[in-house]
Amino acid sequence: MVAMTKKVKTFEIIFSDPSKEYYSSGDKVAGRIVVEVNEVTRVSAMKVVGVGCAKVEYAKGKQRCREEMEYLKYEETLRLDDQPADTDGSVILRPGNTYEYTFGFELPQQGQLVSSYKGKFGYVQYYVKASLERPAHPVMECKKTFEVEEPLDVNTPDLMSPAAGMKEKKVTCMFIPDGQVSLNAKIDRKGFCEGEEICIDAKFENTCSRIVVPKAAIVAKHTYQANGRTKVFRQKLSSVRGNHIISGMGDVWQGKTIRVPKIKPSILGCNIIRVEYALMIYMHIPGSDKLILSCPWSSARAASAAGPTA
Repeated sequence: MVAMTKKVKTFEIIFSDPSKEYYSSGDKVAGRIVVEVNEVTRVSAMKVVGVGCAKVEYAKGKQRCREEMEYLKYEETLRLDDQPADTDGSVILRPGNTYEYTFGFELPQQGQLVSSYKGKFGYVQYYVKASLERPAHPVMECKKTFEVEEPLDVNTPDLMSPAAGMKEKKVTCMFIPDGQVSLNAKIDRKGFCEGEEICIDAKFENTCSRIVVPKAAIVAKHTYQANGRTKVFRQKLSSVRGNHIISGMGDVWQGKTIRVPKIKPSILGCNIIRVEYALMIYMHIPGSDKLILSCPWSSARAASAAGPTA
């Protein structure tokens, strides 16, 4: 809805399926623009646009970094069904009636869109905007956003394969060698959906003099590109920890789990915004930097939670 004038009582966009949670490539976005007036009003044109764009904006010192990319641009001038129009295409709207301009357009095919996103330094937004044009009056506009989510198949051979690695670190105390710590870990696949459990198999060893603590965390990495510069923002989303490991001892995790929280799917196909997830398995060492092993993985919406098709 928008602020109404004395002549225009109602001016709003209503999607055909208001309960639809999100749209995907190839879906049809359809709806109607509802107009009611308080007095006789001449409408010279009703125009609608469908827009999808990514935008990054942040400060780098005194410089303001900005970058935009367009993913969707649809334009159409709408007509009223069964409503007589003058030779110039204008129509007369009268009080007591409800007028509905219908619209509909298909989203581009897979690979041409990226999922909706709102982050600290940028966003990907899709919306429909209607413009009501009247002689000798400013153009009235109303806008309504809709969510787009690009499907990611977590059952591909690559994402179904395990991720594993090994790290070790020599510890010193006042430049004097103080043993080392090591970790060897594996997760069974690299694709997960919200609410699933990531199972961790890991082995930790401590031969330094300090008590260390094994931990794991799900971390999101948001990368923003603008004006040839890069800005990275990291978030710890959830974490688990193991038992303290004293000097000369070790610990083993067999199927230790960490639940994937409510998160947006990975964004990998946008040139200016990228959202990636990783499982960080690490050892906290007092008085020293952590020993960290990163296992990247991709997030997708569970198939059962998919929105209805148009």
